[in-house]
Amino acid sequence: MFRLSICGLIALAATLSAAKAQQVQQVQPIGLPVSQPGEGLPADFEGKVHYFGNHSGDISVLRSTGDQPRRRNTDCPRPDQGCPDPVGGSLEVTLEFEGEVVRGEFRGTGGLRDSRLVGRRQGAECRLFDITDGSVWSGRCDSEAFVGSVQSVPNAAIQIHLAFEAVGTRTVDYAERERLRREAILMRRRIALLESQLDGNGPIETRFEAAIELDSLSWEYDEYIPGSLTAVDRGRERDDRYQIYGEFALTDGGTGWARADVDHDAIVCIEFWDIPGYCRPIVRPVPPEIPEPYDPRGESGASLIPRQGETVQQPAA
Repeated sequence: MFRLSICGLIALAATLSAAKAQQVQQVQPIGLPVSQPGEGLPADFEGKVHYFGNHSGDISVLRSTGDQPRRRNTDCPRPDQGCPDPVGGSLEVTLEFEGEVVRGEFRGTGGLRDSRLVGRRQGAECRLFDITDGSVWSGRCDSEAFVGSVQSVPNAAIQIHLAFEAVGTRTVDYAERERLRREAILMRRRIALLESQLDGNGPIETRFEAAIELDSLSWEYDEYIPGSLTAVDRGRERDDRYQIYGEFALTDGGTGWARADVDHDAIVCIEFWDIPGYCRPIVRPVPPEIPEPYDPRGESGASLIPRQGETVQQPAA
């Protein structure tokens, strides 16, 4: 009976050891499942996504390398000292997308070294390779999260088995940024042209339409359609004063009208259909600020995790 009890305990210990070893090898993502869809990036997306999260797993140093010498573990019973060391901590990743091609960099705490990644994506699934040791980072990559696992190639000097989960903290769309920049430049040019027409000495009809369009740039609804001014009627002039009237189309499908007072060939006020009987000064819009072109060097100080070799900047008291 005593011998049977000993045998049972030995068998139970062996079963638990095997289960623990299997758990180490089969690293699973920490939180969100890899297959959970997020806000997918367009197939032709060009830009950067910044992620922050954590990682957990193990690293085994099978033989010494140039940047990571092998350490002897007195608790490791294996002759080759290949017992895994548990690692885990924070993770910061930046991926730059150029269509299907993906490049990036990562840094972390808790035993994970800094490195860079390169690979491809298919839809929301990325397969990236560490340029230092060739380990494979695979999983979901979109604007909301980068979730998956890291596996080393067989016979690599350093064997890595990690799960990671990082959420998207910032998305930089190169095309959208350039589109907004182009729109701001064109709007500034348009405002400058309209102001030069209004303040110039051209035909009153041209200056009247410039006044309407300039004022409409500050409207919140019923936008004026440029070039739609019709039925222009100039009233009788008395003592170098007269009124000019016109009708125009609106973006909502309706129509509007405007009437301006002209004094010595200068438009002094303008009246619109929505507030009849009130002739007010022309509202001149403030030209929009032009966004600066995207400069990746401008984000060098935005890292939450210091790069290896950098000192942590403590906030001022």
